[in-house]
Amino acid sequence: MYDSTYVYKQKWIWWLVVVLLVFLTFAVWQRKLIADWLGQYAVRFASMDRVSASETLIQLAHVLDRESPSAMVASARIQRRKGDLVGFGRDLRRAESLGALPKDIQLERALAIAESGQMGTARQLLFELLETAGGNESEICESYAKGYLRQRDYNAAFGLLEAWARDFPKDARAHAWTGQVYSELDLVDEAEGAFRRALELDPLNGQASLGLAELLMGQKNPFAAMPLFEVAANTERFGAAGSVGLASCLQANSRVGQAEEVLRDALARFPDDYRVLVEAANLSNEQGEYSKAESLLEKEIALGSNRREVRYAYAVALRGLGRVDEARVHFDYSAEAATQTAEANRRAADVASRPNDARLRFEIGNIHLRYGNIEDGLIWIHSALEISPDLSHAHDSLARYYESQISRDPRYIPLARKHRLLASADNAVTRKDS
Repeated sequence: MYDSTYVYKQKWIWWLVVVLLVFLTFAVWQRKLIADWLGQYAVRFASMDRVSASETLIQLAHVLDRESPSAMVASARIQRRKGDLVGFGRDLRRAESLGALPKDIQLERALAIAESGQMGTARQLLFELLETAGGNESEICESYAKGYLRQRDYNAAFGLLEAWARDFPKDARAHAWTGQVYSELDLVDEAEGAFRRALELDPLNGQASLGLAELLMGQKNPFAAMPLFEVAANTERFGAAGSVGLASCLQANSRVGQAEEVLRDALARFPDDYRVLVEAANLSNEQGEYSKAESLLEKEIALGSNRREVRYAYAVALRGLGRVDEARVHFDYSAEAATQTAEANRRAADVASRPNDARLRFEIGNIHLRYGNIEDGLIWIHSALEISPDLSHAHDSLARYYESQISRDPRYIPLARKHRLLASADNAVTRKDS
């Protein structure tokens, strides 16, 4: 008896096999094209802070083509946005050697210059970058906003952000960064308005959620801040800070067990983030679990951490354990660090009237770097070198810092050598001139 259903199924299976074979053949012959396409999407996801999705696409691209230049550009962008300039430089050089488009390489380098606060150089590149942005307008604006903010050039930042919001009215990031600038200026009402506008456009914007939550905590309103911290905690870029804020809210509401759970999760996600370590140690100290607090921080201390928050929390733990003399050393350091960084912040106001004073910028940065405000310290020192590339004290300070970080990560070796050589060369020139 003729079974038409069986014949139909057989034909369907054969057609499926044919389609699969055609697809696999296309994938094999066009693997470089597909890998490039995946790499381009990985770049877009990196700009959206969807790091896990971007890294997945990079891995898929490498399966098809181990030498995909666009995938390496995406990896460089991830590292730049994380602030890992060592990883960024490595990946961008690799992308360039693999034949990445020159415009993509130039864009990433220009954005790294802007984000480091070297705005004298970056300003000259802005118009050309926007003219050839190719869909990277928001990425460019964000990098420049970050650079202006780090240089405390608030007027330039507002000018850029107003243009960004005007040209891209549905982009929440422009308003989130505007809120960030207002927060730096302690203009609370204006900051709150900008953050709320960003959240109207994108309720899951991590930067706006974190910024508004911190404002609400400053107003002693943990109930309103809590859901916003939760949003930030669930993002990759702001997850550590959001988790710390959420734990603080829970503690303020006497929900200590839940706070501990949030911090355990954060420690698993961000094991090397000092903010999470300090918050977990502070909670342990408050619960009288001084040994636990000490164990949380002992690795940072052993690696020579000079962050004031780490040293103070460690001192509290030692005092709780009865090791008063040891604790006093860290308490004294914490007090000294607080005094010195306050002085550096006070002197930062002088930069507006002395913008080309490289020595002033170096002195401010050196204080921050010495006392653990590492991110600001590096930015100030690099801005001094932009004005005076041969400033030997700045190179020496950077060399000392990178040398101190080699035990954490050997990738700092090239940077340590570079600045040590520059410091030595500059000193040799100075001696010769004298």
